[in-house]
Amino acid sequence: MDTQDLPNNSAKRLLEILLKINYRGNIALSESITESFMMVFCNALDIEETSEIFYLQLGKLFILIEDLENDIQKLPKLKIKGYEKSLQKIKQWFSEEHHNVHWHVVNEHLRESDSLGFHMLYNCAIDLGEQEVIINQEQLTELKAQISSLLEKIIESDLSQPLKSLLREKLIELRKVVKDYQFYGADGIRKIAEESLGALIINSSEVKAEQDKKPVQDFFKLLKDILDIATKTKQLLPEGIGETLKNILPPG
Repeated sequence: MDTQDLPNNSAKRLLEILLKINYRGNIALSESITESFMMVFCNALDIEETSEIFYLQLGKLFILIEDLENDIQKLPKLKIKGYEKSLQKIKQWFSEEHHNVHWHVVNEHLRESDSLGFHMLYNCAIDLGEQEVIINQEQLTELKAQISSLLEKIIESDLSQPLKSLLREKLIELRKVVKDYQFYGADGIRKIAEESLGALIINSSEVKAEQDKKPVQDFFKLLKDILDIATKTKQLLPEGIGETLKNILPPG
């Protein structure tokens, strides 16, 4: 199933994840490898095969399903009911009772009833239309590199401990959501960037005291870059850190 030409939205992201899982499971079947659903899930998403990491990623998948459930509320009532029913089936097949079931059992069920709703999600993506900015792999790789580099600079900087801790915390949050782009999409990345700006406004006294230091300027530039990439209408921040602070921080 080709998803390349589908509109960008939560249904498309969920469909692409499920197709990855199905593809990996079918490879195991073709090679006569006995794998549990949990093993297939971890291998498909290229994550360590431990219960802790599996459940962490599964939780993110359920968040994506919840986002989609909210998105479909904008559609006609008749379509909402059909999509909600199919999403319930998806939740059931990701429920705990199936985590250690061999993949061939899951696969047989999927071929019989399409319980994971590939065609449903395909149609849902079309119905929802273009809702998200697409961030390509090159941009994601660049953002990851920027965040990791700045995180090291912040840790090694001479910033005050409160400000250093704040920037470090926000960078770690940004790194996580960029890494898990397939679950959160551009909107998820944008929200964390906006929350980071909000945190700086709340802590404006600490920021103003060290606003001219390069790590602080670099942090604002990173947020600007993220907002430029992740929003349809670019919310450009001024280039100069002084002007930036004048615009977003309270006077005094």
